Order: sequence, then structure tokens, then C-alpha cells
Amino acid sequence: MKKVIYLALLATIYSCSSNNNEDILKYTNDTTLGLSRVNLKTVAEKVSADKVLKEKKNIHNEQKLFLELVNKPKESGINVDKPLYIIVDPGKSNTDNEPNIKAYFEIDDKTKFQKSMSDITKTKVTIDKKDFIYVDGLLTGSIKGKEAILTKEPNNRYDREYTKYDEIDSITTVVPEKKPYFDEKYFTDFWNRKGPSNKVIKEQVNQSLAGNKDMSAWVNLSAVANYLSKGYIETLAVNKLIKDSGVGMEVTFDKGSAEINTKTFFNSEMQKVVEKYYSKNKVDYDLVKTIDVDKAQSFSIGYFSLEFMTYLIKEAGFESTINNYLSSSNKTLADITSIFTGDYAYVQNKIHPDSASYSSRSEAIILGIDAKKADGFKGFMEGPYGYDRKYIINGNKVIISDDTQLVYQFKSNKDAKNANLDKKSGVTSYSWTDGSEYNRDYDNNKLGAKIVKATNEYKQENGNMISKTVFTVDKKDQNTLYYFIMND
Repeated sequence: MKKVIYLALLATIYSCSSNNNEDILKYTNDTTLGLSRVNLKTVAEKVSADKVLKEKKNIHNEQKLFLELVNKPKESGINVDKPLYIIVDPGKSNTDNEPNIKAYFEIDDKTKFQKSMSDITKTKVTIDKKDFIYVDGLLTGSIKGKEAILTKEPNNRYDREYTKYDEIDSITTVVPEKKPYFDEKYFTDFWNRKGPSNKVIKEQVNQSLAGNKDMSAWVNLSAVANYLSKGYIETLAVNKLIKDSGVGMEVTFDKGSAEINTKTFFNSEMQKVVEKYYSKNKVDYDLVKTIDVDKAQSFSIGYFSLEFMTYLIKEAGFESTINNYLSSSNKTLADITSIFTGDYAYVQNKIHPDSASYSSRSEAIILGIDAKKADGFKGFMEGPYGYDRKYIINGNKVIISDDTQLVYQFKSNKDAKNANLDKKSGVTSYSWTDGSEYNRDYDNNKLGAKIVKATNEYKQENGNMISKTVFTVDKKDQNTLYYFIMND
């Protein structure tokens, strides 16, 4: 079944990129955890399935099946003029620890669909007279008119088998349970959904699932928080800040680069809080003024509001618990947070050439502090929180590092060149990496591409948090999506 959903997701790779999400919104409700959409027409133009099949040597079975199907999409029986969505809902019952994932698409030829899916997935896919879809005899999906959904049972479903012990031969065998996980009512109830009662969900979905991006997704933050906490979050005061909140993501692939953009959708009360504590869209680049980040494998510099963190802790009702824990050191949460300004930097240097082990790395954390409370920082580091950590205080900043070279640079008055440090203005954080972490597994893959740079910038805008991540690769002959598939 996993193969069927995987193929259904990618087989419709020639569908349109319309902005209309009304079809999927009919079946989205207030508890839906998330949605994703692939604007498959644009994706299809950026990758050649035939080229990948010919050139990729270590291709996985599911990748191969998908690519073979993509080469002949019209033979699949799927309507290639419509997008495909993935719907993530809570589990079918309260005992399910995994969310339920469904693929939604349109079918225009049932006979072709049954044959192509059966041939490619090496299973028997059938559609009965009531338009229910079976895979190897198990009820797995349903069709309503031309609309279709496929789903899969959770991986942790233990009632699909039971253990049988033969006392005479002392043999234990696993016997499959024939009872299907889904019944007809499950799918009938799905088709009878009326859409979300909360209009905010519709607005967020339409803003997130963009028609002009290759891929996009939406996460229902309040529903996810409620699902993970099993409803406990709704009993806390902090829930008022999470209610009606979501996150949208967009992905675009181009030649030589790929870009990911994310944006939060906070409710009006949360927006006010974020604006209050993150009005400082500014990074203190002086933290690394003397640190040579051009020798770094990666670095990040930014601002984190400790007042915002304290506010959330109080709203969640955890302040007294934390203060009780800190009482043994005669400290309170306020005592500790008042030491720091919230400005931070992290630098990780490249692996030393004389060793390929992780232990040969050098790294440092640089923090902005209130110079008048340097003694308070020393006391903090003498406690269990700073056990066996080396640090140096220099005015209103401190470095925590075991690397003597980084510490020497920190203490010096000589400015570093830092050509890789793009001093972005109007951001809350900026990160850079040379891509070596991503490339480690692909050093011998001549057909793939290496990431030569990845940057991320984060900022607050009208009470929401917005980020932009750009991956740059070393080849431009093909679209970046092609190279990502070759690297996988």
C-alpha cells in the first residue's frame, strides 16, 4: 500500500498549477493536522524521469516504480489535469499513535488505474461496484464521482497479526489477522465532510498552498499541539496563543538553486506578543567581528528574545516549577535570563585535515551579556549547567569553546575579513553553511551535485515569523530537482 500512495503522489506529475484549493478544502476539517500540494506540471518540466532511470545506478525500488509510471502518466488512469494533495489527519481511533495519511487525486479511467497500479506496484488493485478500492483484498481507498482517496493503516498496528504457540512442537508462529483496518463507513464519513467550520483554516490553506510554487504545505499548529499533547494543551493558558495558528511552506526548484520559504500564521493575540518581543529585527554582527568565519563549515548569528521565552513559560504555568528546580543554587529564572541580551552566534569550523573524526571539529558559542552581570554569568557556569565548559568573557560578550584558535581570535582586536558573512539588515537571524554536511554521502556520485552553499534568514513581520532558505549547487546543466533525486 505504501507503494500505491507513493506512486499516486508522484504519478500525477503533469497536473496543473491552479491556485484553486476548493476541492481539498471540502474534506479538510478543524482537526486536520496538515496538507501538502505538489504543482506537478511545473515539477514535471524540471526533471526527466527517463534520464534518471538511465543514469541513476543505486535507484530504490519505489523510486524506480514511480519514475517508470511518470514516463507514461496517461496510461495510469489518473486525471493529469488536477493536482494531488496529501491530507494528514489524526489517527482513526484514540489508540492510534500515528496520524492517518491520505492521498487525494482524480481518476478518469478506472480500468487503466487498476491495471497500471497493479502492474507497477506488483499488487492486485481492484475497484468494486460501490467504488471502493482494494489492494490485495484489503479496503484501502474509495472513489466518489471522479475524486479518489487512498490511505494506509498505521505501521504500529498490532492487531494485524497475532502469535500462535504450538505446545506439542514448541513452535511459535505469527498468524496474519484478516480483519481490515478500514471499513466502508470510514470512507463514507470522509466524503460527507463539510469543510472546516473555522474560516481561518480556509484562509491559511489558500495562502499556503500556492499555485505558482513547485511544492507547498500547510501545518495546523493548534491541531498538532492538541494532537501531540492528547488535549492537555487546551487546559493551559498558553493555548490562547496557539489557537488558530498555522505554518505555511513553499518550495521552488531552479537551475543551480532551490528555495524554501516559510511563514507563520499566528492569531491576533500572538502577533501582538511576537511584535512586542521581536521588534528588534537586528543582528549584532560584532559578536563575530574578530572570528574568522571564512574558515567555518557553518555559522549562525541572531537574536533570541529571552523575555518572549519567559512569557511563554509563565503562560504555560511552568515558572514555579523551574524556580523550584533552580532554588538549590539560589537562582531564579529571572536571575539567569537577566544576564544575557539574547544575542548569540555559533561557529563550527571545518574538520581538521589531519583527521576525519567528529572529535577533530572546533566550535564555539558566543553570547551577548550584560557586562555589569559578568559575575552572575561566572556563577551560572560554575553550576551544573556549565560543567567542564571553558569560557572567556570580553566586555559585553562571552565565548564558550575548547578551541584555542577561536578563543585567541575572540580575545584579539583584529577584525576578520569574513567574506562569507552577508550582513543582512532587517533580520532576526542569519545562517550559512558550506554544504559539507549534506555532501558527505555523495562524494563519489559524479552524476549528482554538491551543495556549495546554503543560507537562511529569519525575520519578524507584522507579528509573524518569516524565513527564507536557499540551497546553491555546483551544477546548472539540469534543474536542482534532478540533482536532488540523483543524490537520494
